Amino acid sequence: MINIKDRFYDNTKEISFLNHLNDRDDTFWQALNYLAVFNEEKFTEENIYFHHARYFITSRLINHIMASYQMLKIGLEDESLIMLRQALELSWLLKYFIKNPLKAENWVIKKKLKITPLERRIATDNNSTSGRIYAELSDVVHSNRNSIWGSCIGGMYNSWISDKLFGQLVILINNVIEYFEEIVLLFDISISNHELIKMKEEATNNIGYAIYETSYLLDSESTINKLKELGEDDVIRYLEESYEIIE
Repeated sequence: MINIKDRFYDNTKEISFLNHLNDRDDTFWQALNYLAVFNEEKFTEENIYFHHARYFITSRLINHIMASYQMLKIGLEDESLIMLRQALELSWLLKYFIKNPLKAENWVIKKKLKITPLERRIATDNNSTSGRIYAELSDVVHSNRNSIWGSCIGGMYNSWISDKLFGQLVILINNVIEYFEEIVLLFDISISNHELIKMKEEATNNIGYAIYETSYLLDSESTINKLKELGEDDVIRYLEESYEIIE
């Protein structure tokens, strides 16, 4: 007899997930916390309508990222992907307003101004990488055949899938951190909060390592070659000392 409650409350998947991630879990929360702290800041130089748009978008974005992470943690990969797409669309909307800050006023006041997904992606990277990702995730969101290959009631843990999706989440967070820097430059903001500056430095450094670690676990050879091109010998040494890749 199937006990669906036991399936969903079984914490062995979460334990395996967190053991596999190790300190990358701490890095995830540290970086997400930086996004939240930055978002709470009110900068005098920032346009008031842009601030309202930025605050609303980022608040919802943080919730979506966290929800995607929680779904992944308990083995609901498809559901994690659905929330990931929602989070990406919000991040692209933030990028749209960075590119078009004067549009924020109508969006905030009229509330009927709609920024289409395509407009967001064009503002992000001319619909190149973002367009490809959007199309791939749509296969899951719209319940096409490609979205049911791994369906498992109650979820399942797979380290390769966990790394694949976790990698997308940390790259997304890293992109948002970069968007925040663009906002600082856009409005010539002077940040006097030294704790915020320190948080950004630590979050950026650690999220970078998490991206490299995740990439290394997915494809060690390509990652090492890329790091060699960048002259990141210290990172290579750290990865090779930290992980044993079994061929």
